[in-house]
Amino acid sequence: MKFLKEYKPEQSTWESDLKIIDKIKVIVPLKILLVCNSIVAKLDGEEFSIVTSISKRSSDTITLSDDYYIPKQKVTAGSIDYLPDQYSHSVVIHRHPDNLNNFSRTDNEFINQNFELSLLYTEKEYFVNGVFNLKYEDAIIPVPVSTVIDYGLEEINIDNIEPIIYSTCVDSLAGRNETKGLNDIDDFLYSYEELLGEINELNSRLEFIENELQQYRLTEVVT
Repeated sequence: MKFLKEYKPEQSTWESDLKIIDKIKVIVPLKILLVCNSIVAKLDGEEFSIVTSISKRSSDTITLSDDYYIPKQKVTAGSIDYLPDQYSHSVVIHRHPDNLNNFSRTDNEFINQNFELSLLYTEKEYFVNGVFNLKYEDAIIPVPVSTVIDYGLEEINIDNIEPIIYSTCVDSLAGRNETKGLNDIDDFLYSYEELLGEINELNSRLEFIENELQQYRLTEVVT
């Protein structure tokens, strides 16, 4: 007697347990966002930059510190000129005008390459772009990042909140409109048989009206 053996696929020699990272997740504390928003409110459309540090990191996630420093700088609506200053932060955040969501050539050559992590901020969309500079020997490999704002809140359970969505249904038999909550769905949904009966009744009414109109036209022709 032959027995069937359970098939267990062997691991391919090409497979590995290595994680493939196409973007690094950057968690930005709410305080850093509020600082950027506050600076925007105090300026008149000019660019600016602030610096901060990395507080925690893993292979695919970076968490920023909520401590920051504003470097000495001269700014216009399209440029930042850093002045001599002393700080050792590894992350830079600088502002662009709204809808300019990509780094300029000047950004890449004079700002980004001097920091481990560079984020781009706009007033309208907040943190719209960023690069993490992975150093390899004498080169820098820019890795794209995606940002998430840390609002300091745990996951909020809303199971006790039950939305009521209102919809107006037409009661064709009563000839009136009635607004009810979709939670009371059994009050106004019809069964298949009831809908079929409604349709047949409407068809009968239409046939009656058509016959009446035809009879009226014939009467007019005779007279």
